[in-house]
Amino acid sequence: MKKIAIVALSLSLMPMASHGQVEVKEIATRPGVTLRFVYAKADNPVASAVLFQGGPGAIGIFPNGSMRVEGFLSGGAHRFTQNGISVVIPDVPSDRRTLDEFRDTPEHAQDNAALIVFLREQSKIPVWAVGISNGSLSAAAAATHLKEKGPDGLVLTSSVTSAPVVAAHSVLLAPLHEVKVPVLLVHHKQDGCRVTPYDAMPALMAALKSAKKVELISEEGGSATGNPCHTGYHQFLGVEAAVTKDIAEWIKRYQAEAAR
Repeated sequence: MKKIAIVALSLSLMPMASHGQVEVKEIATRPGVTLRFVYAKADNPVASAVLFQGGPGAIGIFPNGSMRVEGFLSGGAHRFTQNGISVVIPDVPSDRRTLDEFRDTPEHAQDNAALIVFLREQSKIPVWAVGISNGSLSAAAAATHLKEKGPDGLVLTSSVTSAPVVAAHSVLLAPLHEVKVPVLLVHHKQDGCRVTPYDAMPALMAALKSAKKVELISEEGGSATGNPCHTGYHQFLGVEAAVTKDIAEWIKRYQAEAAR
């Protein structure tokens, strides 16, 4: 397996109680391109995951591990590690200001391949790609571009399925019929964002016709406060811990079943 060169390490570490620490790392992914990310290792992890935030993808990672944009996934390192999943949370690569029009490209997949290699070097456990909103396209594209070198499974949350506005990037842009790994869909029943309607879930599940397994977790509760596409039900506001636990428990159950 190709080793990934870590070209820079921050001097700052953020402790997370008894659940390890957050480290800011930077790796070379393509010629002349580096990628900064947060790495958080769980105690005795059962899985690892790359967490793809939605929107433009530019989360702004600071040296102490905090971020300018903290949504359900970008701000979820401690929640995942508390549930036995180590994570990396990437910012945009050094040659990009945003991930707009970039999520379903070979270059983005190459960046993500480096993250997957990094996680597999840390622990010999399955690696999942988890995306929210626009980030679902990044996760799905990692599987379709990278094939056997890609993630062992996908978790697509609050996925964009229609794109009437420039800032929306539908997960359907990826050739989902080529996805062969297991897929979990997580969607709030009252998601009010017009590009992520809950009633599109049956069609999305049908598009994943080659996946090993496809299941949907329908979430309820929380708060509708704020912009319906940036917070509220769309980002599982108020129920973040419960939704993270649902995701982690599903991954653990799937892995246990697959190991039998």
